[in-house]
Amino acid sequence: MTAAPWPTEFQELSINLSKHALHQFIKTMMAEHYALFWRYDAKTIYLMIELGDLIHELPFIRNDQFLTMRVRKLYIYDQTLSNALEKLLKSEKGSGIVKRMSEGPQYITSYQEGDVESMLEIDGSEKTMMNKNGSMVHYKDDGKALGPKTLLNMMNLEIDYILMELFESIEADDKANISLHKQRLQKLVTRKKQVEQLLKK
Repeated sequence: MTAAPWPTEFQELSINLSKHALHQFIKTMMAEHYALFWRYDAKTIYLMIELGDLIHELPFIRNDQFLTMRVRKLYIYDQTLSNALEKLLKSEKGSGIVKRMSEGPQYITSYQEGDVESMLEIDGSEKTMMNKNGSMVHYKDDGKALGPKTLLNMMNLEIDYILMELFESIEADDKANISLHKQRLQKLVTRKKQVEQLLKK
């Protein structure tokens, strides 16, 4: 087990796994000495993965030829397991968002049908984004160095990120952060409208 100081957050996760791919995933986990077992309810099968004192539940929906792992939000507190799930996203053409924390920046990777749609690095006021073509864009929050179209794409991604943070704050009833995220969102939406006006010229 490789304990992680911060959980990896998976959002809007959807992966279709063939029986072969699922067996390979289970074999990989067992080779790393994880304890695995199944739990069933009326609609969902859960693969329970025991990691020391923690047990993670991976939900699956049954289909004829494959199982679908589908979850709105999943926190993984183990580096080996989180890496294995991200590998499944790629190999099985899954979709979802992977949010990784570190002592420095946060990394948010968006997958669509196994491909990296975008990768966002957030560290203070400076952002770095890599799109699916592998090109990197660096910018400061004032946005002075960017063209309107690039800035608009970055703003859309940042707005999505703040909306996720706002939703989490609402769920936690964290009034201070709710107010903060709403203010940040309002500023971004205002700036986005200004950039959209530039594109019309």
